[in-house]
Amino acid sequence: MTFMKKGDRVFAVICLGLSFWLIFESSRLVYRTAFAPGPGFHPFWLGVVLGVLSISLLIQTFNVKKESIGTEREIARLPGKDSFVRLSLIVLITLGFAFLMNTFGFVLTAFLFVASILYILEGDGILKSTFYGFVFSGAIFLIFQYWLEVNLPKGFLGF
Repeated sequence: MTFMKKGDRVFAVICLGLSFWLIFESSRLVYRTAFAPGPGFHPFWLGVVLGVLSISLLIQTFNVKKESIGTEREIARLPGKDSFVRLSLIVLITLGFAFLMNTFGFVLTAFLFVASILYILEGDGILKSTFYGFVFSGAIFLIFQYWLEVNLPKGFLGF
């Protein structure tokens, strides 16, 4: 058994146990109220979906055709240096987003977040990154402010 199959099986069994625990604990909560789903609705169905996906992964690990030893590829356990650099940049940009949100406001910070991710990590052009950042932050603002009527953090510029 290859390392990947064994890891998938262990992960599937852990998730299956978690799904049983979710279903069991959600049975203690009210499933439905008079006009809406109760607090037990979401965890119950989350447990069901997680259980189905776990069983699917477990079955898939047993159905994989065995490769001969000569053709089996070595699977790297850790990603390369480029992946670590990209991951580090994502973490730093996300931390910057979290720390700057109260100072600059959600809309401006979301714009900067999306534009910088697209420009720095994806290599999109500055105009395309700026456009998508503007569209994303504007859409989030409209959804939260006018449709959901939830105030987002405002910065020193007033938005």
